Order: sequence, then structure tokens, then C-alpha cells
Amino acid sequence: MEHQIPVTHMEQEQPETKPAAPQEIPEPIREISEKVASTVREFKESKTYEKIVEGKEYARDYIQNNPLISFGYALGAGVLLGFILKRNK
Repeated sequence: MEHQIPVTHMEQEQPETKPAAPQEIPEPIREISEKVASTVREFKESKTYEKIVEGKEYARDYIQNNPLISFGYALGAGVLLGFILKRNK
């Protein structure tokens, strides 16, 4: 036995829109943004960035191939840092 439920459609009020912020970016901020973008672009093209990516891939592969040993290292590092950073109460 099917029951039919009456449905009434109500128009939803549109939220008020705030006036758009000015699209013009101040010149000092634009200069800083361009310098940061340029620096990041140069860093990504450097040998250091390549070494970091290679190190990340090596670490990921090592952890996947040696999960128990990696867990032991992480646990040991956590315990050591816990003792070093322990607050005296």
C-alpha cells in the first residue's frame, strides 16, 4: 500500500550579495607575489628540489618495504622526543 505525501514548493529567498571587492591588487603586493612565484619556480628547477623529491620517494619505498622497522623507528623517535620535550610538572 503506497502513501502519497503532499509536497508544496516554496520559493527560497536569495541570499543578499555583498558588493564585489575591488579587483585591483595594490602594486607592492603584486611585486611581492611575483617575487615569491619566481623564487618558487627557481627552487622547483634546482638540484636541491630534485634531491628532496628523490629522498621522499626513497623514504616512501623504504616504509612500504619495511613497515615494522619503520614503525619501530617512528616509535623510538616519538619516545625520545617525548622525553626531551617533557614538561616538568
